[in-house]
Amino acid sequence: MPDDELTKPLGLPGERRSSRRRPLIYATAAALLAAIAAIGAVRYMTAPIPGETMTVAADATPAKPLAKATKIFPPGSPGLIEAVPDGGLSDLDTGEVVITDPSAAPPIRLATAPIEELVEDGEHGLLPRIGPDGMRPMDAYARPAEPPAGSASRIAIVVGGIGVARDGSNTAIEELPGEVTLAFAPYSKDLPRLLARARDTGHEVLLQVPLEPYGYPGNDPGPHTLTVDAPADENLDRLHWLMSRLTTYVGVTNYLGARFTGDEEALRPVLAEVGERGLLYFDDGSSGASRADQIAKGLTPFIRADAVIDAETDAKAIDARLAEIEALAKRRGYAVASASAFPITIERIVDFARDAARRGIEIVPLTALVPSDRT
Repeated sequence: MPDDELTKPLGLPGERRSSRRRPLIYATAAALLAAIAAIGAVRYMTAPIPGETMTVAADATPAKPLAKATKIFPPGSPGLIEAVPDGGLSDLDTGEVVITDPSAAPPIRLATAPIEELVEDGEHGLLPRIGPDGMRPMDAYARPAEPPAGSASRIAIVVGGIGVARDGSNTAIEELPGEVTLAFAPYSKDLPRLLARARDTGHEVLLQVPLEPYGYPGNDPGPHTLTVDAPADENLDRLHWLMSRLTTYVGVTNYLGARFTGDEEALRPVLAEVGERGLLYFDDGSSGASRADQIAKGLTPFIRADAVIDAETDAKAIDARLAEIEALAKRRGYAVASASAFPITIERIVDFARDAARRGIEIVPLTALVPSDRT
């Protein structure tokens, strides 16, 4: 029997014997249809789409800097933004796709340069001052905060020691929510970069001023420490040196200082100077002997921490203190915590803040809780 008779389907005429070539034809047609569909999908993705859209960006570190960012649509209209690196997408070493919701509020970025009217030349550098129109640095450089939302309880967290350890400082700036206020030590050579990055990521800033602790000078906060035995004008000169290390800060806070903050004669001129320069004073709550809350009345806006959350640098202890702060905020409507930029502290604050809103807690910058009439 001829070969074609063996391959002829039963009951069908001989001319249908070419049907064994159909799979190849079907495969070719399917590939063609897939290509057409892919082209259509690309056209659909890049064509103007009415209503809400999602913005897709490649979050990666390119081998070469991004050369251009091409907007597919006119400014202000919804759509996709395509970022094209030099040399094409093959130059991207690693990365991940990040999908963001354009309906969400954009990150707050604060000005990194001082306002000309709010600084003056001092012997040691630029000093803050109240502007000719009465604008205070504590108002001009504060992070904007919305009024209390419904029944939400508000918590301000101040993290100090920024500038002491490079890695810890960078981690605090990048990972902590922008609502967390950062307090800078005045000695780091990296202060300008750290300050600019902190402001750019939305953090309002305090200056840490070293004050005499018990056991000084064996327990030494650092150069230019203000001391109980120094004359007032000498302490003010030291304060001016410290103030000139930074700009765009909303206030000052103590670094150590248990002895100094308990001595009215030493502390009063300092708080008066802070107030006259349009700044607030934050007591970090580390000393039960501090009299700053009493002395500050009539001199400067003042606020004190209710607790130091990392006096014990243990995750469980920090979590317990944060729970106490949350309970206080729910009873009173607000609470204030202080901390240092230890890796474990940053980790626990980030975790605490992640779902705070779900628990009825709003994290706010320190200035949002400073009583406006405490001057």
